[in-house]
Amino acid sequence: MNETSPHPVIPASPTPVILAIESSADKASAAVIAADGVAVQHQHSARHGHAAQITELARAALAEAGITADDLTHVAAGRGPGSFTGIRVALAAAKGFVIATGASGVGLSCLAVMAYAASDRQGDAQKMVLATADTRRGSFFAQLFNRNGTPLDEIAEIDPETPGPCPALWQAADVTGAGAAAMVTSFPDAGLKPVADMDVLDAMQVARLAAARLTAGEAMDPLLPLYVAPAFLGPSRPLPVTS
Repeated sequence: MNETSPHPVIPASPTPVILAIESSADKASAAVIAADGVAVQHQHSARHGHAAQITELARAALAEAGITADDLTHVAAGRGPGSFTGIRVALAAAKGFVIATGASGVGLSCLAVMAYAASDRQGDAQKMVLATADTRRGSFFAQLFNRNGTPLDEIAEIDPETPGPCPALWQAADVTGAGAAAMVTSFPDAGLKPVADMDVLDAMQVARLAAARLTAGEAMDPLLPLYVAPAFLGPSRPLPVTS
């Protein structure tokens, strides 16, 4: 289920000072980009336990960058798709910093962030990027973007064992994210090419896309989760027998 709301009015900012938070995948991270170009990131690489780490990571990044709460103009966070709990952790932390600092909150699609990072690395203005994320139930979310992180289609869920036909728009795209290898294998005739040596999605990637869009004065999404499927909670457990 998607949670949506109208785009908030966030004025263009030629020199944003951004705290970004990301924990939708296998890494918790916080990054700061300052107006003078200083860029700092602190991270904790683990599949679980993000809630216990994320606030201290943000504080450490701010301290190393020499940024105070009053300096922040925006707090950005990845809003999914990804781990249900991880998305909530990042958004809750970001909202907390928004309340504490008075900065504007900015939510970004994690798929768009990955596509923007891959396109920036490839340096090809014409190349399309297929960004993927692990659903954690044997399938992958996938969406096609241009190099600016603008979506060209809707988010699809692909099961590598029964992928179906490859969408025509995906032909010859670069592929990034957790499902890159699976997409190449699932659609062998599509000419898909995995982006080599891409870092796992992190807060610095979120911060860089937020900075680019804020500088350009683009409409921004709110700090609300982007869910394309219900949370998978696992099988129910029998109630204990009491006497």
